[in-house]
Amino acid sequence: MSKPSMLPLVMIGVNILLGSIGQISLRFGAAKLGNLHTGQGIVGSLVSAFRGIFTPYVFAGLVIYALSAVIWIFVLNQVKLSFAYPMISLSYVIVVLLSALILHERVPLVTIGGLVLISIGVSLIGIGYSAAR
Repeated sequence: MSKPSMLPLVMIGVNILLGSIGQISLRFGAAKLGNLHTGQGIVGSLVSAFRGIFTPYVFAGLVIYALSAVIWIFVLNQVKLSFAYPMISLSYVIVVLLSALILHERVPLVTIGGLVLISIGVSLIGIGYSAAR
């Protein structure tokens, strides 16, 4: 496989965004399920979680993940896994940002530092592949 063209890079970005949005949707859905440990035992909790799959936010999150998997297959057909897969770690950054903005979760300073390090690492991987072309 040769150097990544723009389309696979855009598709990696779309994949990252879809995965991140899927996480937010799943979190909304999980919050609406209530307590899954209601004294029903492990089987009762699993049945409740399975029913939760068909709630709107959880179902939407799973559909978004399925779409992202289809896009990922396209990406893997176009670029090396050793290049593409580390890019997915940017989803950690996006999920934390979306969690803070949409879910109003508090983000500790040390987490922000970790996100900066992830971003630097992904940048170095991208630069490494650019230099190797």
